[in-house]
Amino acid sequence: MSRFPNGLHGTVVDVMADAELQGRLMGMGLFVGTRFQLLRSGATTPQIPFLIAVGETRIAFDHEIAETILVEP
Repeated sequence: MSRFPNGLHGTVVDVMADAELQGRLMGMGLFVGTRFQLLRSGATTPQIPFLIAVGETRIAFDHEIAETILVEP
């Protein structure tokens, strides 16, 4: 996800993280098959969190977590 452009819609195809982080992301509604829109990418400035929309929910996370989420348009 860390290289995905702002504004684009995508689908999560894999989460390459340990079980604890996968559980946390699933609890927020982010798992394989989830459709989302990337509202803000922190790719160029690691101090700025990523922000995505999943339906009416907004989820923010850091660059390290974004690196574990594989997506496709």
